[in-house]
Amino acid sequence: MSMRVLIVEDEKHLADGLRFNIEAEGHEVEVDDDGAPALERLESEVFDAIVLDVMLPTVDGFEVAR
Repeated sequence: MSMRVLIVEDEKHLADGLRFNIEAEGHEVEVDDDGAPALERLESEVFDAIVLDVMLPTVDGFEVAR
């Protein structure tokens, strides 16, 4: 069963690696590099899982999780 996954990671090489591996398992992946755009996306889109970095540039992962 395919899942929609949101990756919120500001280090591009980590986000790219996560995306590659999750997509290789057949899942749909979206990536944001900060908490602010992730929060905006989460207002209008539904995800089955979120891979969330806690140390982000403007809105940290703890705030996104709240």
